[in-house]
Amino acid sequence: MGKKAIISKHIVLCSYTQNYSHHPIYGIILIDGEIIHDVIFLDENIPVQAIIEKYSEWDPQDCSDLYISPGLIDINVRREFENYTHLTKAAVAGGVTLISEEDGYYTDNPPTGELFCDLGKIALIDATNVNSMEVEACKGCLAFKGYFYPPSNSVRALPHNMTEVYSNLEKTGLPLFIDPTLPDPRMLYMASPMRMEALESRNDAKTSGNLNVFAGAFSNAIESEGEEEDEDYSEESPQDNVKRMSFDEEHIKIHSSPRTKDRSLSGEGFNYELTFQRNLSHLVCPEITEVEEEQTPAKKSKRKKNHKSKSTIYTIFDDLDRRIRESQQSIENLSLAEQFTYHESGPTQFLIKRKKSLSLGPADSYQSDSDSSDAGTVKAAPKSALYERRMVNRRPNPIKIEKKSSENDNKERLYIYHLANFPDHWEVSGVEKLIQSLRSNISIHVVNISSAAAINKIRQARDHFPNLTCEIPATQLYFTNNSIGDGQTIFKNTPPIRNRGNCNLLWDLLKMKAIDCITSQHAYIDPSMKSLDTGNFQKALNGICAIGFTLQAIWTMINVPVSSHTQLEHYIVRMSKWLSLHPSRILGLQDKRGSIEKGKYADLVIWAPYERVLAPEVHSEKKEMSPFLSQNLQGRIYKVYIRGKLAHDGTNFKARGKKIVRMNTNKN
Repeated sequence: MGKKAIISKHIVLCSYTQNYSHHPIYGIILIDGEIIHDVIFLDENIPVQAIIEKYSEWDPQDCSDLYISPGLIDINVRREFENYTHLTKAAVAGGVTLISEEDGYYTDNPPTGELFCDLGKIALIDATNVNSMEVEACKGCLAFKGYFYPPSNSVRALPHNMTEVYSNLEKTGLPLFIDPTLPDPRMLYMASPMRMEALESRNDAKTSGNLNVFAGAFSNAIESEGEEEDEDYSEESPQDNVKRMSFDEEHIKIHSSPRTKDRSLSGEGFNYELTFQRNLSHLVCPEITEVEEEQTPAKKSKRKKNHKSKSTIYTIFDDLDRRIRESQQSIENLSLAEQFTYHESGPTQFLIKRKKSLSLGPADSYQSDSDSSDAGTVKAAPKSALYERRMVNRRPNPIKIEKKSSENDNKERLYIYHLANFPDHWEVSGVEKLIQSLRSNISIHVVNISSAAAINKIRQARDHFPNLTCEIPATQLYFTNNSIGDGQTIFKNTPPIRNRGNCNLLWDLLKMKAIDCITSQHAYIDPSMKSLDTGNFQKALNGICAIGFTLQAIWTMINVPVSSHTQLEHYIVRMSKWLSLHPSRILGLQDKRGSIEKGKYADLVIWAPYERVLAPEVHSEKKEMSPFLSQNLQGRIYKVYIRGKLAHDGTNFKARGKKIVRMNTNKN
């Protein structure tokens, strides 16, 4: 296939080697066939033309003004209503060079079409085929996948006791992907009553879910630690000494005020501005100091009793734990959903009556019997009549409520109703169950989660289980519930896209290395099964057409709060870890893929990160189902190389992909 070379002033090196750089470097990549022959660093004062002349036998290309990143690896892709041609063409258009594919929930059509990027298989396991894991591994799958709760009527769940699963997994040496969502079956029916309907009758079936009751209102049992206040965050008066915090090289130096306890419960009101440089150990926040008042002996003795809480060292992770605990107490979604239950009620009117006295006859008086000896004499009214006369104008006016006529009275169209019926404690309870059953010598990767609280549980468990990893879909970092209009069922997915407070916490977890990688969680659903005409979230199938936009979506969001060019250059390197290096490690392919290094496959993305593009300009025929349609994204992709061969030049495509089979995975 010959030799070739690519020159760039912005080569992204993300592997942890002696040549690792926090910023893109100036150099030349020498490619021999499918493999990177060498990566040569260049002095920034050397002109490009001199490099071209020196390496003329390698036929160098001048891409000096463009950035070269390692090819993206998308490890969470589900093939539903599309063939390989549509799937892989959309992937390579977004810089994806390898995808790991899972069979669909709703279709069992055999795969057809050409491969425009490399593709590996994920083998599904459940309670019925646990003993055949070694057989599946010998077929060359890249990983196994299982569900704690079946996502559809065609997929079964993992066994309740995971001992046998872990024993067989250890023999194969492969990672196990687990979807830990563990809903309450009764509440799940209320949220998605059509999930067990056959596809042929789903659109015509009548929904029976009660949309006046929300699953999110029925939380799991509250743990004791959630009921009691953490002593590290006990109430203190503003005059108390400020908590002084010291950190080692792995922590962030932050001095916080006791008033931070009163921040927003949703996480949106938290105003720490973290200056991210190179890595988390360089984060610095301004110090907040308070004048220490002179203490009397009584005060000193009182403080001495509380010396434990005063000497505690607070880290940024402690603060993150606190904010996530507070976010779990937020009822924002339920409150909004309850508010919308009244949107059909129309205006409320008070019927104002004309004031008048209580009538007691023609003379407005109390008249005695006609046979009385004092006929014609007006007597005083009884007390009861006087009381009624005084109170008649003090009673509230009657209320008249008229139902508002509207064409959009269908509650199944409201996304806030859909979100309120998929509470995040379903994910948290599943993660807790997973952690309780884990072993330290196996590789578990948690997928399909969107709850910041669930991911934080995973972060806390890594001290005991270092091989426990997790991911987050790009859609969860780019969109929030405010991005989704009523009836926009193309956004329906499991787990759902949550609120802005949760999204902010996800970004914090990502930057603090609690999330290992970013995926697309792609699943193309045919428009006829998305209830686009009615916008009914209860009838629409789960799945978002999101492949091919991960790089640009994440880069666009990073550009919103970060303005420093130095920090942006650093984040380009960090993005390569999230999108390439860490996914390759999770799949066990780090020896051949995931970074630009000597001896690895020449999977490269040549792009201009500071150019804007209207998405999707070059994607496949399925673009009308993408939530990124017409989004103004940051970053234009010019070329994509797969194993040293040009697969996409910004306009044209070439089928360069092949099926990836991993052999000899057995540890024994």
